[in-house]
This record gives sequence, structure tokens and C-alpha cells, in this order.
Amino acid sequence: MTDVGGARPVDQQSTRAKSALRHGCDVGGPALAAPIPNWRHDWTINGDFLGLRPTGVARYAREVTLALDALMTERHPMTRGLQFSIVAPCEPPGDLPLKSIPVRVVPEYSRPRLPQFWVQAQLPFYVRGGLLSFCNLAPVAIRRQIVCIHDLHTRLMPQSYGRGFRLAHRLILPALGRRASAITTVSNFSRDHIAGFGVAPFEKVTVTYNGSDHVARWDAALSSIDLGQRPFVFCLGQSQKYKNVELLLKLAPALDRLGLDLCMAGDVDAALLKRLVPQQPSNLRLLGRISDDDLAKALSHALCFLFPSRIEGFGLPAVEAMALGCPLVASTAPCLPEVCGDAALYAGPADAGSWISAVRRLCNEDSLRRHLAEKGRERAATFSWRRIAEAYLLLIADIDLC
Repeated sequence: MTDVGGARPVDQQSTRAKSALRHGCDVGGPALAAPIPNWRHDWTINGDFLGLRPTGVARYAREVTLALDALMTERHPMTRGLQFSIVAPCEPPGDLPLKSIPVRVVPEYSRPRLPQFWVQAQLPFYVRGGLLSFCNLAPVAIRRQIVCIHDLHTRLMPQSYGRGFRLAHRLILPALGRRASAITTVSNFSRDHIAGFGVAPFEKVTVTYNGSDHVARWDAALSSIDLGQRPFVFCLGQSQKYKNVELLLKLAPALDRLGLDLCMAGDVDAALLKRLVPQQPSNLRLLGRISDDDLAKALSHALCFLFPSRIEGFGLPAVEAMALGCPLVASTAPCLPEVCGDAALYAGPADAGSWISAVRRLCNEDSLRRHLAEKGRERAATFSWRRIAEAYLLLIADIDLC
């Protein structure tokens, strides 16, 4: 058996996914071996992600929703009798082309304006039937729901988050793990921690991974980003401790000696930058927040993509780089070897010398760059949003047949 989002074998799926298989579906694809029951069931999608930038957990929610919408539009057999709707605190963005799933806007109360108030206190009154929640925190009051808990970073690297954020996850996630009908997550690594910290039983958790096919919609030709004249390596700069931006900044002088710029996209905290490098390296190019089309251009032109996180639940930027044929140098920290397999070079998250050695190899070995580009595309192609959406339909079928 394979996990629904990628090609890596796993030894166990959730009991609910196994039960769904018994109802005539293959987790890895759309083939149906038995008739689908004629039911009519309503499921609501928790639309709290619609107000967020489409990165991280919001990207997952957006792409799974689009994939479900596509399956509904084509009348996939597993959607027979299903009715989806989205309840959201705001209007959907214009670039969310839904054809079959309507959106109902329930504005967030202006007072009290408290974290999680809309999700916990408003959303439950507008849920018909079951609920799909894709972004970690979800209404505890609803039992008939499937919740995606992406990771337990707030437990594993608490210094990366504020006190209130950590507290909310500490209180809400175990309650969801007990009450929700099913839990999904994005890697075997995350599933192990969800079970290990007692958030949910191991057998209740289904691994979906993430998809990669959304990058096909990105168009580098539409980008106006200035990447400079020198060859460069590309990376993302984020202030959370686990993203390890300090290692990236340490690499800049050695990269300069190799004739390379370090192009860094993202919201880099100015105070952090000043503390880590009082004198900004001359080859460090801060690109700021960039669009998906800009990202496609940067990854298409870079010598390689550097991804030095100390921990990841899945590591979607690494898979996006692979999908675009950009050679990847990734951290050995969990769960990147699980996700990237043999399609990347690896270096320790604290070993600056290993990162420079990997980049030097890519500078000198054309065959290695071509090999990693080919292997990366192959690996990324195993991660599919459609297959993830089908996995949710399997879980829904199992819940509705109980």
C-alpha cells in the first residue's frame, strides 16, 4: 500500500481508510471495484483559510478544495450523493475558480475580536452534516469532522511561536484528536508525533502528504522580478527559529567566493537580520514577498534551492522546487528525506561546510544538476492534490456509512 499523496510505501493506514478500501476504492487512485451507495449527505468545508496568503497550511486547504471541486464538477463516482459548501469569514479571492462548491460568507464579529472566536463560536452554527477542516485548528464542538493536523511544531520547537499560539494548539489539538471522526496529516513523521504526544491514536491518523501539481499554473513569463546579473542560489527567509535563516546567512561569504549571489525571498525580520549579520553581505539579495510567478522564475533560473529547516511537517517549498526542475539541497532534519527521497542532496542543519560542499558540486558537475532536476520532477509528480482529494472522499464515505 502507498500513502495517498506520494509513492513512499507505508506499513499502516488509518482504520477508516482501510474500511473505505473495503467499500470498493483504492486510496492511491480513482478505480472503483464496487457500487457506490446512493446517499445524500452534506459536508461543509471550513473556509477560515480564504483570508490567508496561499502558503503552508492555507495552500494545502486551497488546493484540496480546488481538487474536490474538480471531482464534483466531473461527477466522480465517489461524489455521488455528496453536497459540499464552504462557510468562510470573508469572500473568496478572485483566483479561486470554484465551479461546483458554493461559498457562504459568515462575517466575523467585530467584537469580540479574539483568536479562534470565528472558528470555535461562529462556524459550528452554520455546519450541515460533516465538516472538513484543513488548517490544524478546528471547532471542538463538532464531532462529525475530518481535521488535518499538519505538525506539532509548537511542541517540538516552541521557541518559533508566541505564547498564545502555543497555548491554543496545546489545548485544542488533543480535544480535536479525541472528538473528530478522523485525523489526517502530511507525513509519517507528523503522524508519529501526533500519536506520540497523545493527540490522537496512531490508527486514527491517515497520511495524505501534499500535492505538487499546482506549480503548473505558475508562469515565469509573467514575473518582473529582478534576479541580478550573477549566478545565484535561491532560498526562503522566514523569522521562525525552525526555518534556520541564520545558517543561510552564514553561507553568504563562501557563496560569494564561488561567484554566487544568495537570493532570499520572504518577510525577513529586519532586527533578526541585523543581529545575525551586522554588515549585510554584498551578495545577499533580499527579494521580499514575491508572487507564485516570481517564485517560478527564481526556481527556474537558480543554480539550486537551499532548504535548511530544522524540522518540517512536509516541506512544500522543497517539492515545488523539484517540480520545476530546480536542483535541491535539503536539510537532513525530519521529514525532508522522507518526502524528497533520492531526488536531493542533503546537509546537516548546523553544518555550514556541508552546504557549501553541496553547492560547489552543483557548480562543477553539470551531470549532477541534470540528474537532480530529472529525479526531482519524477519525485514531485508522485504528490497529487487529486489523489489527496480522493482520499478525503474515502474517509467521508467511511464516516457516512457508519
